[in-house]
Amino acid sequence: MNASLRTVAFLTLGLFVAAALFAAEQLYTCGMHPQIIKKEPGNCPVCGMKLTPIRANSSGQTAAGERKAKFYKSTMMAGEVSPKPGKDSMGMEMVPVYDGGDSTATSIQIDAATMQKMNLRTAPVGHGPVRREIRAVGSVAYNEQGLRDITTKYEGWLEKLLVNATWATVKAGDPLFEIYSPDLYNAQLNYLVALRSEGEAGGTLTRAALARLQLFDVPADVIAELNRTREARRTIMFRAPADGVVIEKMGVAGQMMKPGERIYRLADLSSVWVQAEIYEKDLPFIRVGAPAAVRTSYGPERTFDGTVELLLPQVQEQTRTATARIVLANPDGVLRPGMFVEVRFGAQLADDAVLVPDTAVLRSGERNTVFVALDGGAFEPREVKLGARSAGDVYQVLSGLSAGERVVISGQFMLDSESQLREAIQKMLKPPSAAAEPAPASAPAAPMKKQSSVVAPDALKSLALAAADAASPLARDDFAGYQVQLPALRAAFAALFAADEHAAHGPLGAFKDGLAGPSDLKAARLAFAPLSSAIADAVRSAGLVGDAGLRVFECPMAKARWLQREAGTKNPFYGTAMLTCGDEIDVAVTKPKKTGALVAPPLDARAMAAQLPPGHPPIGAAMTSQDFLRSQMGLAPAGSAAGASDASCGNCGMSAAAMAAGEPCAHDKK
Repeated sequence: MNASLRTVAFLTLGLFVAAALFAAEQLYTCGMHPQIIKKEPGNCPVCGMKLTPIRANSSGQTAAGERKAKFYKSTMMAGEVSPKPGKDSMGMEMVPVYDGGDSTATSIQIDAATMQKMNLRTAPVGHGPVRREIRAVGSVAYNEQGLRDITTKYEGWLEKLLVNATWATVKAGDPLFEIYSPDLYNAQLNYLVALRSEGEAGGTLTRAALARLQLFDVPADVIAELNRTREARRTIMFRAPADGVVIEKMGVAGQMMKPGERIYRLADLSSVWVQAEIYEKDLPFIRVGAPAAVRTSYGPERTFDGTVELLLPQVQEQTRTATARIVLANPDGVLRPGMFVEVRFGAQLADDAVLVPDTAVLRSGERNTVFVALDGGAFEPREVKLGARSAGDVYQVLSGLSAGERVVISGQFMLDSESQLREAIQKMLKPPSAAAEPAPASAPAAPMKKQSSVVAPDALKSLALAAADAASPLARDDFAGYQVQLPALRAAFAALFAADEHAAHGPLGAFKDGLAGPSDLKAARLAFAPLSSAIADAVRSAGLVGDAGLRVFECPMAKARWLQREAGTKNPFYGTAMLTCGDEIDVAVTKPKKTGALVAPPLDARAMAAQLPPGHPPIGAAMTSQDFLRSQMGLAPAGSAAGASDASCGNCGMSAAAMAAGEPCAHDKK
């Protein structure tokens, strides 16, 4: 989906690409070919359509000393910001963003009419408490405090069951069964004998016999009847001690029951438990005493309010959930054990925080980006760090935004496509630097561009081969072999400086005074690392990789590069201890086989020249797409920029033609 939106954005938003790149002047482009950009109005050289104007950025800038930096942002990673100066995730210095505008070209300028067509809508960044609602599935269970087993304390036989079915509802005092027990019958007789012998006043025997009947849980009305009739009863009626539902019935008529053997199990359903399953990620937000709302999922919707009585300390291995127990009153029996219900918990994570709408956030892997609306119709991509999700489809912002700023909540996919497209064209139009500086030994190697202004390529190739021969014994831990190769390496250096006097002013100039003889293998490797990296970078810059079998390798541990004649990693910085540490870089790319995939053809300057309208200035026969695009802007080709950008010498500013003609170096003239 994002890919298709970016494709549409390329066609619909191409008018605003150059506006972000060249803010100081009015430019014109073609609606069908947005790569055509000119300074004057006219017709498109490709299709002949009339060029349309591009609105330039109107946000003025003042001197850096008169402005206050709001934050610092990366020039390599769009949206990466920091409140203080430093380096970004790519290791590049971050640039300041001032109150008057952005010091880089990452902001996008769009007029009001186009904003309406793109359906761009903004909303303010607010602040407030962070409240989170957690939903969980719960099940109704018996309240274990309301369970009751019906047993006897004496041995006997069930003569008659008055409650003879499971799930029967009983009330306290309802008859359950009649039981005959010889022990109970003998206890009645002992009580009657004591009464006859000691009279109504009673004595020790009478009180002992009465206590025995009471320990057998003989009801008071049965004892009163025994005092009145003075006759023992063969069976005793057992009545329900409390209200409940018979959930288990173990006894049957005629069965002999032993003391403590379960006859019934009653459950009081006037109060039930709701067992809510809480996922691990939500456990930090649930606590004992937290309010909970339980909603039924059948019939008319009913909601019961309760609190968390207990949060079980165990997480179930199969479901990765923990159980939260909620006790609810159930006077009308709506909640039935085994029923599923929906449980919602409310938690307040922060009293006051910066909040951004969910629709404003563009998510790409681990990065979250929003587009901030600036003054004058400008929009700036900014990376934010999000916290917890809050009620109302908003997220807590930990860094990157402030309350009161406005963010785009609709159409930000178009802005994201425009931002990436504009950045890509800006990189294509950017002229090459004055001199390609090789990466230091302490940093990974960056891709090198081939330079055509090398005065002595043969001398550099000889030096590269000598460096490869010196690296080979170090990879074998052969210190004596390395010492044998040192004279050849010194001679190659002398030959290079004699053939190319400008080499002494580049990265290799640090070694023009000669190479010191190391005392041991460790010292040899420490001295060889910066030397090898400088030679490897010079070979890459001159485009000599592959000549005479030369290969360039890089060690991520030593953060240095070396040359080899043969394939296969043989690390000279660690030797046999880590021989294969490293990877080959700048591998020659073979021409891919022809497939059915659509590949954009290279720019044919001759074919385009044939389609130019009458009076259009001619273009060269051999022109790159970059040079053509620069020519449409009225800029010089990339290879003919004046000054240091065309020189191979680091600082003297000599042109490649002057160097090839053998003129003395400007450093020597000084």
